Amino acid sequence: MHTAYKTYAEALFSLVTEEKESDLTQVFDDLNGIAGIFKAEPDFMKLLKVPTIPVDEKLAVIKEAFEGKIHTYVLNFLYVLTENNRADSFSKILEHFTMLYNDRMNLADVTVTSAKPLGDEIVEKIKAKMTKVTGKTVNLTLKTDPSVIGGVVISYGNTVIDGSVRARLEKLRTDIAGTIA
Repeated sequence: MHTAYKTYAEALFSLVTEEKESDLTQVFDDLNGIAGIFKAEPDFMKLLKVPTIPVDEKLAVIKEAFEGKIHTYVLNFLYVLTENNRADSFSKILEHFTMLYNDRMNLADVTVTSAKPLGDEIVEKIKAKMTKVTGKTVNLTLKTDPSVIGGVVISYGNTVIDGSVRARLEKLRTDIAGTIA
């Protein structure tokens, strides 16, 4: 099923890549910057979703906040989302746009979760290995989660490699329960 957020993301992506591909990174960065603003200022997003505020007033607020500060394609895209009452889909649109961007730029977003912060040498080894596995340039995001206990959980795309102590303990528990039953 092709959902609306995919259609919007693909439309913007196609526009940029067909009209002025050299601006793709700027558009991507501007979209992420706006996502940061929406996250830091949730009232901004609420304002765009209020049905009793006329669309032209919402567009004026967007113009005042962003005109001259972001790429024209992104500004116009915000106008379209607002006019079509799709502003609340922005994060899903960005998620899909990011997937398209990463594919075009041969990038892979990889998240590594460990119980404690990892040393630089280990991070570089993981990055090199994941570059080899994915065949892409890796954007590494490091997270800590004490429940991992030890080892690491690596996720990219739809793949999760769970090398955590927690996962090993859960497997051991399942094996023992299966033996006893």
